[in-house]
Amino acid sequence: MENSNEKFDVLAYMRSLTPTEKRDNNSITLKEWNERWITIYCKRIKQTTKEAYICYVNKHINRVLGDLYINEITREDIQLFVNSMSLGIGLKKPLSSKSIKNVHGILHKSLDVAVENGYLETNPAKRNDLPKISKPNIHALSIEEIKKFLIAVKGNEKENLFKLTLFTGLRAGEVIGLTWDCINFEEGYISVYRQLVRVKDDNDKYYYKFSSLKSGRARRLYPATFVLNLLYKMKDNKKSEFVFCNSENTHFTHSSLHSSLKKIANKMGVSEFRFHDLRHTYATLSIRSDIDTMTLKENMGHFSAAFTLDVYGHCDKRMKIAGSEKMDKFISDNFDNYIW
Repeated sequence: MENSNEKFDVLAYMRSLTPTEKRDNNSITLKEWNERWITIYCKRIKQTTKEAYICYVNKHINRVLGDLYINEITREDIQLFVNSMSLGIGLKKPLSSKSIKNVHGILHKSLDVAVENGYLETNPAKRNDLPKISKPNIHALSIEEIKKFLIAVKGNEKENLFKLTLFTGLRAGEVIGLTWDCINFEEGYISVYRQLVRVKDDNDKYYYKFSSLKSGRARRLYPATFVLNLLYKMKDNKKSEFVFCNSENTHFTHSSLHSSLKKIANKMGVSEFRFHDLRHTYATLSIRSDIDTMTLKENMGHFSAAFTLDVYGHCDKRMKIAGSEKMDKFISDNFDNYIW
């Protein structure tokens, strides 16, 4: 690539790789800018995140705003765009509040970089009125439901996978991507440092690949002895690098987990059962077992303890009664002679 007789123009070569020539803000459309932004400024994000950016940009942002020149886009234009997604205008159905926030967030990031590069004076995506995201309903299994679940999974090819998830709270991608090198029997921990994700290739076909964790930070999980014993019994029959594998000795897929859980739900006599409910159940069992918030935060792989408390800081009736009894004892032990 480099010519020994003349100086190689690196910058000119790199510019030739960009999707559009550099133009001033009077002649570049948002579609052209988004393509430039993704190509040049999204190099260091995870591949799955980049694919999500491309999908949202092409499916929503460029569809509505792409033909506008970047310096002509107003805050009102973006607010109307947000409103259109809420109403489902030009879509098969309205987008969820979370999806709208994701789309707007990507547009905001793109335009922030445009401001930094002098294409815009201010970001018109600032201070838009976005729909509020309601907290998802968390369904944690009760003790009786856990018993029904353990009976229903018996004999299922994913029995041990579901048991481990129930008592460790691993995410779906983490558990299907669990390999034997992650298990340290001597020190009694599971190393969670990657997950399996489904991605598209250049021909729009899906395949699985290892990716970094959602939090971006590896963790060590010290599970109950039961979990380690379960894994130890499986070790003698291992046929794959994956701890949990199908008849072809390869990893399970997200769709296969969903399919199995539908059958298990029927056995339990319930209408709906999600894989993530097992994770919620583990968190609730941890709180009932008086596991402290910081430990639970680490086990769940959350960004912060504040997030853990926000999601799982609720108490069921049994926990509230137990808390009341503890307070009764504390008052009686310390203030009995003063309050009566």
